[in-house]
Amino acid sequence: ETASYVTSSCPRAQLDESTGKIINLPLWRVGWIETPGRRNCLNVHEGIYTHMFESILSTQSDTNDPLYFGHLYLPGGTKAAKSGEERYRLKTWREELDDDDRFDNYSKSSTLNAPDISTPSVDRSAVVGCLMQIVDHRRMEDGRLMLLVQAVERFVVDEVLETLPYSVANVQILLDKEDVQFKGDDNDKNEQVDENFCKYLRGDAVTASFFYHDYEFNKPKLPLGEKNNSYLSKDDVPWLEISNLLPFAGYSSDDVSLNAANEKSSSIQESLLASMNNGDGDASSNFAEGELSMEEQLFNGGILWDPPSIQNVIVRRSLDTSDCDALETLLWLAMDDFCRATGFNLPEEVRVLMPPEMDYLDQMPSEHALSPLYPKIRRQRRLSYLAPALIENLEEVGKGIRHIWLNTPSTNARLRGALERYDYLNNKLMGQFE
Repeated sequence: ETASYVTSSCPRAQLDESTGKIINLPLWRVGWIETPGRRNCLNVHEGIYTHMFESILSTQSDTNDPLYFGHLYLPGGTKAAKSGEERYRLKTWREELDDDDRFDNYSKSSTLNAPDISTPSVDRSAVVGCLMQIVDHRRMEDGRLMLLVQAVERFVVDEVLETLPYSVANVQILLDKEDVQFKGDDNDKNEQVDENFCKYLRGDAVTASFFYHDYEFNKPKLPLGEKNNSYLSKDDVPWLEISNLLPFAGYSSDDVSLNAANEKSSSIQESLLASMNNGDGDASSNFAEGELSMEEQLFNGGILWDPPSIQNVIVRRSLDTSDCDALETLLWLAMDDFCRATGFNLPEEVRVLMPPEMDYLDQMPSEHALSPLYPKIRRQRRLSYLAPALIENLEEVGKGIRHIWLNTPSTNARLRGALERYDYLNNKLMGQFE
C-alpha cells in the first residue's frame, strides 16, 4: 500500500452541515474506549501520533475553531494495526456489516500474526468511536505531547481516506434516537423510513447538536502557571492539579449559545412536519425501492445494541417504563440510595445534572445550576453516559462494558441499563434478591 501523508496543508477536520459528517478526521486508534462527556489528559509518545497531533495543531487558526480528532478502539493499539490481521483493519460500517467473521470470538484461539492480543471478547477494530476536541496542549522536552481533550459526540466510520502514516476518515456523527426522529408522532413504529429521506434531517440534527457544545463543554487550561508557554520536563507537570480536571467535562457558565441551539433544534421539527405533510416528502410511501436508515441498519446488524439485562434484580419500576423523564427520576433515586449506602459523593460534574425539582435528595447541591434554557433531553443524555461511568469498576455489572454504553442507540436504553445496574448493586447492598 502506498503511503499517503496528511500534513498541515491538508484541510482541518470540519463538520459538513448538510450531512452531519466530519470530513478528514484523523483517527487515534488505541486500546481503550471513550464515551461522550469524558475528559482526559493524553501523553502522546508514539511517533506516528506525535506527527498526527502536530499536524492537527498546525491548523489552529486565530478564530479558535475547534481542533478535532477521532478516538477509535483498537485492541492492542499500534501493535495490532501493524499485525496485518484482517480483524484489525480499519473498516467502514458497511464493510463491517458485510464481514461474516465479525462475531467470531478469539478468546481461545487467534490467527498466527498476533496471538497475544486476543481478549475474552469479540476482538476487532471498532467502527463506532468518539469525536474528541483538543482543549489545550503542551510540548515536552523529550518530544512527547501533553493534550487536554474531551469527548463531545460519537461517530461511525463512513469512508476510509488514508491509513498511512496514520488513519484518516470521513465519519458520520451518530446521534441518539431522541435527537433525530425520522417519524412523526402518529407514525407506525414499525414503519420503514428511506435513508434518502433521513440523511438531510440528520445533517440538520447534527448541526443543532454542535450548537450546544460551547455550553456543554467548558475549556479549561492546563494548570501550568509560569511554565505556560515553555517546553515541559517531567518534573514540571502538576499531575495532582491536572487530575482535578478529570475524568468528566464541565459545563460553561455562559449560556449565550443556547438560544441559537434551541432555535436550530426547533427548525428540525418544523422540517420534519413539513416533509410529512408534502406528498413527495413521504418517508415510506415508496420504500420498496429505498434503503433503511443508517441507524436501523446499524442496529439490525448488531453494531448498535441495547445494554444486556441483568437477571433476578428487584426493580422499583414497571418493566414497560419507557419515558426518559421517569427513567431519569428513578435513576437519581437509585443513585441516591447507592451513595447513602456506600458513602460515595457524586462529583460536581454529575450533581449538576440533577433535576431542580429533586432537591429533596441527600446530594450536595451543585455549585453551578444548569441554565433553564438547556433542554432536559440533553441533560438526560449526559447522565446516561456519566451514571454508568461511576460504577464501571464495580463487579461484573460495571466492568469492561464501556463499549456497550457507546454503542447503545438511545438515551432511553442507556438510562434503563444504568438504572438496572444501580438496582442490582442496591439489592446486593441490602441483601435483597429474588
